[in-house]
Amino acid sequence: MVGNAEAAHAAQVAQLKEDLYSDLTGLILRGVERGSEADVYDCIQTGRNGTLHFKLGIAKETNNGYENTEFQYTPRLDSNRDRDLIALLPEYLTDEITFSRTNAAMFYGRVVETLTKKRPVEE
Repeated sequence: MVGNAEAAHAAQVAQLKEDLYSDLTGLILRGVERGSEADVYDCIQTGRNGTLHFKLGIAKETNNGYENTEFQYTPRLDSNRDRDLIALLPEYLTDEITFSRTNAAMFYGRVVETLTKKRPVEE
């Protein structure tokens, strides 16, 4: 019974951490699919300019080393629902792209900037 209580407490703490991270960054992790070759995260990034739904696959570590682990970005855009967002996104965020772990922070920074940067009002 002690093990169950500890597991429940650990799950509660993990959820609190995830909630805080989501509040601070606008990134919502909807789920994770564990695969033999990659883990795939179902993500939603929110911002003043819209909401981007995407999947981010992270390859299991290979002989290339931790820093060279490949990330696979796959946007989940709907041409009707996301029409305004698609017009706003840089082209590279509308297609699948692959990048190394060393570029992950730069990728995320560009996603956040695109979704949060104040845009000039069109007249």
